[in-house]
Amino acid sequence: MLPVLMTLFAAVPVVEPSDKPILDAFLRHVDASEPYGAVERLREFAEQPEDIVWQGSKYVRMPLIAYRLTGEADYFRAFAERLGNLCSLLTADGNGYLGWYGLPYDLFRDPEAPDTRTDVILTDFVVAGIIAEFAQVASQPELADEFGADAARYLDIARNHLVAKWDARGRYRELPDGTVVYITNAKLGPLKASLTQPHNKHAKTVRAYLHLYDATDDASYLDRAIRLGMRFKRCLTLADDRYTWNYWDPSGDWDIRPDDPSRWKHWIGAEHRGGYYSLSLSQAVLLYERGVVFDAQDIARFVKTQVEVCWNGDMDNPAWARVDGQPMEDAYLSAELSPFDRRVYELAFGARARQGRLERLDSLWHGGVVAGDWLEMKYVVIPKWRGGAPAEPVAGARYEPFEVVESGYQPPQSPPVWK
Repeated sequence: MLPVLMTLFAAVPVVEPSDKPILDAFLRHVDASEPYGAVERLREFAEQPEDIVWQGSKYVRMPLIAYRLTGEADYFRAFAERLGNLCSLLTADGNGYLGWYGLPYDLFRDPEAPDTRTDVILTDFVVAGIIAEFAQVASQPELADEFGADAARYLDIARNHLVAKWDARGRYRELPDGTVVYITNAKLGPLKASLTQPHNKHAKTVRAYLHLYDATDDASYLDRAIRLGMRFKRCLTLADDRYTWNYWDPSGDWDIRPDDPSRWKHWIGAEHRGGYYSLSLSQAVLLYERGVVFDAQDIARFVKTQVEVCWNGDMDNPAWARVDGQPMEDAYLSAELSPFDRRVYELAFGARARQGRLERLDSLWHGGVVAGDWLEMKYVVIPKWRGGAPAEPVAGARYEPFEVVESGYQPPQSPPVWK
């Protein structure tokens, strides 16, 4: 039996005693991580705004996970403080849009203007999603008086700045097939500017839009999550009833190299990191949870890829491979598929995975940030599935269902003429 969740925001009992040391260490790290959620440290993350995605936002969100696991309101207060510190660092561009403006990663900088400061789409969406989570929890009667005003203010920032400005800048693109993509900031290097986002970054955007929909009941956010998810589904290749896909796929002539119209700005190939694989796949599970875009057949195909291609079938000595079968040294596992297959659940949360957590209890990152994600997935997210049963379509969802048929999507290795 999978652990049973009581309610979304109530304390979640750790029903497996062997997980208690992991929870205890995580809670200690939540307290110890306070300096990482302070203004001074968050300002350092904001100097390269994408660091907020992969590091800063994770420290901000740690107390929210602690609150969900314990029900202790002081953890939510700590989360509110860290989120407030992050929002206090927002500044406006020339058009008045708030954001975190800093230097892009070296890989993305324009060599002709390496000191150009700019904001990052993914950073804005990740934080917008966290703000929406804050607003959802703050709407509870016992918290509304204390946090309701902050929730309204932060939601205004998320909706009218962090999300809306990318439309105003022309970064949201509707494709001829009815799907959508985001393209990168125009102020980057020539091969990185105006580039379709990879699937793993779109997956984070899908998550943010679903949180915003839950917090606001604005159907336009649900519609965008659906259309981004449909874009991913349109990029799936089918063989032997298994799915494969690329890390990145082109979507328009903006993806063609300005110096060579016969080539794409980006390489095309299978997901090359386990974390990216898991992220990209997560959007399918998130939408399946809403009963839209992805159905039980899709999930079964993802599971088949995981257990027949990406794992060698040995629980004690697992070996890993990419979706295209190329061997990988590091784990290539999507815990999001755990509700749908006992083997995946055991790989992600069983004795071997637990031992890995126990061996790193003292690490702020592995015993804190990563362990928090692990505990939240195991005791908050997965139990909602009740064994992975399909959900009823969410009210108000609009989309045209379709099935991926063999061979599915075939990536164009060189630019075609776009129609």
